[in-house]
Amino acid sequence: MTLEQQNAEIARLGEQTTDWFDELFQNSVSNSHYLSLSGGSEKNSYYVSLGYAKNNGLVKKTDYERYNVSAKLDMKPNKRVKLGISADMAIQESTSPSLNVDPFKYAYFANPYERIYNEDGSYAADNTYYSITHANGAYDKLLPDGGYNIFREINETSNETKNMSASLIANLSVNILDNLSFEGLASYGYVTNASDNINGKNTYAAWQDRPFEGSASSISKRTYGSITQTNAYNTNYNLRGQLHYFNTFGRDHYISALLGSEIRGQYSKSIYEKRYGYDPISGNSSIPIYPESMDIGYNNLISYAAIVDQLSGQSIVEDAFASFYLSLDYVFKQRYILSLTGRTDGSNNFGSNEQFNPTGSVGLSWNVDQEEFMKPLKPIISTLSLRAAFGYTGNINKSVYPQLVMDYENSFRKADNDYYRMGTLRNAPNAKLRWEKTRDMKISMDIGFLNDRLRLQGELYDRRTRDAVTSVPVVYTTGFSYQSYNTSELLNQGAEVTISANVLKTKDWNLSLTANIAYNRNKLLKYSSPNGSIFNSNYVGYPLSSIVSGKVIGIDEKLGIYAYATRPDVTMSTEADRGEAKNYAFYLGTSNAPTNGGYSISLSYKKINLSLGGSYSLGGKILNNITCPVSYTMLNESSAAVESIPTQENDLYTNFLNVTKDRVNRWTKDNPITNGYPRIIDAYGEYLGLDNYMITSSQITRASMLEKVSYFKLGSLLLGYNFENEWLKRAHISSLALSFSVSNLFIITNYSGIDPETPGAVYPTPRTFSMGVSIGF
Repeated sequence: MTLEQQNAEIARLGEQTTDWFDELFQNSVSNSHYLSLSGGSEKNSYYVSLGYAKNNGLVKKTDYERYNVSAKLDMKPNKRVKLGISADMAIQESTSPSLNVDPFKYAYFANPYERIYNEDGSYAADNTYYSITHANGAYDKLLPDGGYNIFREINETSNETKNMSASLIANLSVNILDNLSFEGLASYGYVTNASDNINGKNTYAAWQDRPFEGSASSISKRTYGSITQTNAYNTNYNLRGQLHYFNTFGRDHYISALLGSEIRGQYSKSIYEKRYGYDPISGNSSIPIYPESMDIGYNNLISYAAIVDQLSGQSIVEDAFASFYLSLDYVFKQRYILSLTGRTDGSNNFGSNEQFNPTGSVGLSWNVDQEEFMKPLKPIISTLSLRAAFGYTGNINKSVYPQLVMDYENSFRKADNDYYRMGTLRNAPNAKLRWEKTRDMKISMDIGFLNDRLRLQGELYDRRTRDAVTSVPVVYTTGFSYQSYNTSELLNQGAEVTISANVLKTKDWNLSLTANIAYNRNKLLKYSSPNGSIFNSNYVGYPLSSIVSGKVIGIDEKLGIYAYATRPDVTMSTEADRGEAKNYAFYLGTSNAPTNGGYSISLSYKKINLSLGGSYSLGGKILNNITCPVSYTMLNESSAAVESIPTQENDLYTNFLNVTKDRVNRWTKDNPITNGYPRIIDAYGEYLGLDNYMITSSQITRASMLEKVSYFKLGSLLLGYNFENEWLKRAHISSLALSFSVSNLFIITNYSGIDPETPGAVYPTPRTFSMGVSIGF
């Protein structure tokens, strides 16, 4: 373009400003309704509830409807037998576009001068989101003739899902003796899911899913729709039986003991089918064949058969568990309590020698306020309890198996007279693979003052996980690159304090406050890293989700990129030393905030109730790196010297799409500022040789996008009013209440992104307003 043409085009684009968030998202109105009936006699009682909910999604053309019914029947045939039966069933239908592009990420990066529709009402093609290669000299766009338009994707793709779940639970209690009872439970559940995923023939989703066109888009411009249909079901059962003995001896001794067993299992099966050339009008399909212009040789026939083979398939998963457990509680003079538990759980995930995992716990509690020496302090210290506990629990890592497992592939090896099943041995067997075990120790105190108007609860814990499964590299002569072992150890230590107070209590007013704070530190004690890199999020001696990267000094005034501190224990003597990432590596913190907490406030005046609640977090770190859909790497240019790009903040080509307004405040040769963004760099432009002066490894340079994040959130507000009038009784109304609530009201934070709880280009937690009425007859 000439300068005049360029200015004219910029002026034309400037006439249009599209707010993609407003266009793609909506303030939705949802509703839910419940009706319950209950009644019966002392021997037999029933409860039935019906529910309906309609939820309109935040993304346009998304919604779901849910119907549910619950029923419960309690029977007491005699004084020793109790039988309870409950049944639940729910049906849910949901619809949404079958988007292969995250709409929130699109709204975040799409240029505001792009349009939704042309002047004639047709879909306008987005000329930038998928067009960086074309704009930089590529011969053709890898797009259908109509280009990309996200509203075409919304309107001409769909995903319809229907779920149905049902469960039946029976509870039985039999008092065999006055102090001995049998308690049993049996449950059965069934869940089914059916979905239709449709891509219209003119959509970008269908364009990307064209297996008969070859790798080069120039072979054919034809498009065809598709439908993927999935049907799945799951059945599960649970059987539990236990004996319960309880008795009091000599007024001071109380014993309660449980002995029981439980078995449970599940079976699930899913079947899928995909049809190309789908016609949404007739519901039929016509599978495409290779274009006439292609040479249909034997290899293409094999490829065609492989595509057809993978258009359908199935998956089956089955699990079984067995548990045996016991518990014993002993109470002496209501002051001293001893609790013992033991259990062993078995799973078909392990071999026979490691199938069962014995665990148990012991707990001690001392009700100090029951002691004689505490009576003079009763007006001040109303309750005081001290507790200590020690125990073990187990966990199953279902990503690995002890057996030599073959994963069957969807494709087959075909011969003239037969075909042969194919599979892959992905993991080496390990007969010693076993449960992951966690040892837990904790002490706690619960103290109440002034008739419990003020309560203080505190807990210290020490938790160590052993035998955590890690993938460890092994010698290639075994036939495998890695093998899974129970090798890792993790230590968690922390404290939690909760304070609750009834600040005001009169005839009409009541005000209570509760707040808690929790601090946790964890350390990886033992870990075999698959690659041994210090830049992994898991590294021995450091917390999980550790962030190891560079320490930013600032923007170099001469070069215009971030400079990073070198470690004090290294010597920079050669060019290789200056380019070695680990020489700049520091531990910068963890993405898991060490300090978290919450609070709640409850205020009532007569029949009006107000409650507030929220949370806070201190000391977390977030890598505020929302990856742009385009970058210099997408151009695939060939150059003798391609300039290194430290981060996407420097990349010229990320500015092809929408960026935040403050990006104009950056270093340039004419304005070498150091308090804004670093310079723009064209990887295929003038070669600056930055690698000779600065570290440009992304493992170090990502630190420029690291932020310390703390926040304070008001998460909920609930206002309610209960009516009590004579006219309610005359109308046979036993209760009438109105409620209004708001969730996710506001958040105070130093985070520069949209939401510190959901960082990145994902839709943040919405603010929700709810109004309700509850009537009892």
